Amino acid sequence: MSQQVKAELAPTGVLRAGINLSNFLLVTGKTDAGDPVGVAPDMASEIARRLGVPVRFVTYKTPGELADMADTGAWDIGLIGAEPQRAEKISFTPAYVEIEATYLVPAGSTLKSIADVDRILSNSLRTTAVPARSS
Repeated sequence: MSQQVKAELAPTGVLRAGINLSNFLLVTGKTDAGDPVGVAPDMASEIARRLGVPVRFVTYKTPGELADMADTGAWDIGLIGAEPQRAEKISFTPAYVEIEATYLVPAGSTLKSIADVDRILSNSLRTTAVPARSS
C-alpha cells in the first residue's frame, strides 16, 4: 500500500474504524477485551493489516450516530450503509456486503411477496416503520 494511501486512511498511525453495533449481521459479539467481532470489525482489521498499522475500534450504537461524527475526526473509516443524505459529507466505496431483507407477516396473511406489500403501500396511506437513520 502506498504511503499516500496510508497517510489518508490512518493519519495518526492507527486506523480508527467507526463500527455500528446495531447490525447483528455485521457485528456478532465482543471479545473478552470488549472489541467488536464480526464482518465489519474483520473488514477494518484487514484494512489495517494491509496498511501496516494497528486498528482501534470506535463503536457507536447506531449508524446515524457514526455518521454524525464523520466530520469530527473521531474515526478514519466508517462501516455503515450508504445513503444519499450521508453522502453529502461522507465518501462511500462500493458496498462490501449486501444484506437481503424482507417483510415478516402473520400466518395466513394474504401478503405473499414483496410486490404485494409494495402494491398495498402505494395504494394507501400506510407506511413501513424502521428506526430513524438505521440503515
